[in-house]
Amino acid sequence: MSAARADTALGRPPPSKRARYLTYATGLLTDSQSELISFIIPLWGIMQGLGPLEIGILVSAKAVLPSVFAIHGGVLMDRFGIRMVLVMMGAACAAMPPFFALASWFPALLVLQMGLGMVLSMTWMGAQALAVTVGKNDPAMVGRFSFFARVGVMFAPLAAGALWDLAPPWVSFVVIGLMGALFWIAVRALPAAELGEAPETSARPSFRISDLKPRLSDYLGAAGLLVIPTVAFVVMVSSIRLSTGALQMSFYLVYLKEIGLQATVIGLFVTISQVCAAAGTLGAARLTRVVHPVWAFLGLVFVSVLLIYATPIFGDTLILLALAIAVRGLAQGGSQPIMYSTLSNAVSAGTQGMAIGLRATGNRVTALVLPVLMGAIAEAWGLHAAFYLTGGGLLAMLVAIGLWIAVRHPEAVKS
Repeated sequence: MSAARADTALGRPPPSKRARYLTYATGLLTDSQSELISFIIPLWGIMQGLGPLEIGILVSAKAVLPSVFAIHGGVLMDRFGIRMVLVMMGAACAAMPPFFALASWFPALLVLQMGLGMVLSMTWMGAQALAVTVGKNDPAMVGRFSFFARVGVMFAPLAAGALWDLAPPWVSFVVIGLMGALFWIAVRALPAAELGEAPETSARPSFRISDLKPRLSDYLGAAGLLVIPTVAFVVMVSSIRLSTGALQMSFYLVYLKEIGLQATVIGLFVTISQVCAAAGTLGAARLTRVVHPVWAFLGLVFVSVLLIYATPIFGDTLILLALAIAVRGLAQGGSQPIMYSTLSNAVSAGTQGMAIGLRATGNRVTALVLPVLMGAIAEAWGLHAAFYLTGGGLLAMLVAIGLWIAVRHPEAVKS
């Protein structure tokens, strides 16, 4: 059933084509920008002569501020409107990336990574909130949003690799800034009335600078959502799911570089993953018709973790590496819309942003800790050990979470 027919059947006006297409555009652009900067930063770190631990710290720096302020960002969207917050964040996404080309000093790179990581986290959270708000939580629109987000990252790594091989580094950072500018334009063009944010329909409070200060009550309210078993499940599994993306854009790239691949070929491998992930998003709704969403989400994340962390087993055999990353992409992409809809259905309409912020906090803590942990293991015992030890631990955690939800909260896995 199409989004328009579903809305009509439920007695609510469907979103306009303009609102739908611009929502898809925000997902495409912000995910593409994040993918571009994530691909370039490890290569930039290698060019600057950084070691594995320093590269791990640099990659992790992107998650420092989101791990603290993601909940606050979600609350701001609930309180003042998604569009207003995204306009401000989009402007920052356009302005910041070119400064990386001027930063060869490690502390300066850390500061830039922290700042850009915060605004990119906010734009991605906002794009997700747009998908469930504009689409009125329609699974078909959420699936299409996930697909378009993946379309951008299909080509971003390949384009980034080609730019890196063929042009000076500053060109890559300027292109990343242009993606942020296009995101800002798309958000500005969104029809505010369809988001309930037009002046004549909005009952939202006026914005004050003091509202940028986080409130303890908001964090306690977000933490309170964890008493809902489905919310706790999604937050935990989502954090582990994020680890595969963090690995793919950090030490997976380092591994491929170590076996002698050029940046363009490395970009092709990541593109294969994203193409398959886009295909996976389109099949997610069909999968949940035969498998409960909780088990579908858990199983797909398990497969994704298993295949990406087993990378060293495949050595330098390109066919095996390509097959593994392709299947991993299918699983990763399929889990995305299931994750969005499962979390959204578990909370009220007024706490959607807060719930997304809570999930993003778990994700960013993972993105903060994991690269540093893997970097430290790689420094001590080698890169292969970093893959195996970390992956084994994450798979054990997924098994434990599955047993917890099945035994302690069986109502969460009943239709």
